[in-house]
Order: sequence, then structure tokens, then C-alpha cells
Amino acid sequence: MNSFALGADLLDESETSYRLGHSFRQEVVKYIERCHLEDGGYFFARVLPSNGLDTYFAVKSLSILGVKPDCPDAITSFFLDDVKEGMLGGIIGTFLTVEVLNELGRLSDDIKNYARQQIILRQNKAGGFGALEDIYIEVSSELEETYRAVKVLKAIGVDFDEHRITAFVSSKLNIDGGYGKERRSTLASTFYATGIHKLLGTSTEKSVITRDYLRKREENWQVQFIEDLYWLVEGLDNLGEKSKFPDKTLRFVMECQRINGGFSRATIMGIPTLEYTFYALSILKEVGAL
Repeated sequence: MNSFALGADLLDESETSYRLGHSFRQEVVKYIERCHLEDGGYFFARVLPSNGLDTYFAVKSLSILGVKPDCPDAITSFFLDDVKEGMLGGIIGTFLTVEVLNELGRLSDDIKNYARQQIILRQNKAGGFGALEDIYIEVSSELEETYRAVKVLKAIGVDFDEHRITAFVSSKLNIDGGYGKERRSTLASTFYATGIHKLLGTSTEKSVITRDYLRKREENWQVQFIEDLYWLVEGLDNLGEKSKFPDKTLRFVMECQRINGGFSRATIMGIPTLEYTFYALSILKEVGAL
């Protein structure tokens, strides 16, 4: 299906040739809210229980679209209840709680204290956060947990050793300008590394070669899935750069949209999820289509 036909009012000239209009936004909002369940959270499969990660993607996606969630009190309770029951510990659970409650304007001092305790204890001996070995295969990057930890610490206003974290991240820089363990650069690790540098306000003299690495990936169009494009476009944005191919980027994203308004992982086939919808909307915002 050519998704340019789905709720895509093509309006003013922008950084791309198109600007997606009101009906497009409506279709996506409807898809997201259809995934809102009775327990207060969201889940793309629309069966209980809700999923904390999907709830994060839903709330963040609505924010990109300039829309408030239908039931912010229910979403807040969903997270607070899980915190009380000890179901949202660790870096990922703390990150989701802080990000969503902060987005909703519900980040209390109690949650900030809880978050500080959860994160500080998980700094590893290398200076980053989370595990150094035996990282789960489904984790996109060895820098993911460090990125999430830094976002939490910045959001709650805690002082921490930023130089130690910067040194840890810089140790993952490879000769080609990208970041990744074992001298293998990846878009995911490069996105997280540049994101951490941006959060910490650390400008590195190596940022030029990182920009060149991302530009080469963009020019060769080494994009198979929507998360690849998300890491590429957002990695460039972390360096203050924009995509040189906004129309090509827009077309790839829109071809991932499905008839129910959500976005899938790839253009040819795949089911829509809240995660891929968040990636799609983030990219569309970056190229000026929203």
C-alpha cells in the first residue's frame, strides 16, 4: 500500500517536499489510543496487561503530535502502582517511569529519590551504566543503558561524575568515526554515544569524523529497517546536522505506514507497533514533515 494516501494531507513546502496535515495526525492518534488499555497503560497487541515500554512510546508519540493522552491520571497510576509493587526497578524501569511522568508533569520528589537510588547503584567499573558483559541479544547497543541512565539523572537534577561517563563513551569510538564494541561501529551505538555527549554538553574534537561516518551511511543508504533510519537521522541531529535526503527519508517512513494508522518496521511487510510508530514520528519531525 502506498501510505501517502493514508490521511496524508500534503501541505506547505518544508525541509521536505511535503508537510503532513491534520488528517494524518488524526489517523495516527486514533491508532495510538486504540492501544490504550483498562489498566492505564498501552500495548500494541491490545491485550492485558499493558507494557511499560509501549506506554512510553505511546506518550512520547502523542507529544510529538502535540496531543495530550486521553487519560493521564490512569497512565500515572499505571506506573506508580508498578513502582510500589517493585516491578519497575533497574535502569529500564526507572527510565520509563521518569520519562513518562516527566512528560505528563507528574514527576514527584518521591519518584526522583527513587530514581536516584536505582540509577547510581548501577554504575559499572568502566564508568558507564549497566552490564559490561553478557548483554542480551535484543539490546541494540552496549551504550543503551548508559544513555538511559544519563537521561534519568539529568531529568531529576542529580550531580554525577560526567567526565567518567564521557571517558567511557569515548572508549567506544572507532577509527571510522562510528561507535561500537570490538571495533565494529553501529548506527545504534553511534546514536547513543552522540546522544550522551549532547546530554552532557561535551563537545568532542572527534565529532567531525563521527559526522562523516553518519554521512557515509546516509549516502550509501544502508537502511533496512525503520530503527536504522531513526538512529541515523537522530544521530545526525545530536551533532546539529540534518538529513541530506529528506524526501527519500520521508518516502521510506510513509511506506512503513499501515492502514490502521500505525507504522511497521519495514516498507514491504510487517505489523504496526507503538515502537515503530514512535521511530516514524521522530524521523518525520526531524525532516520537517510534521
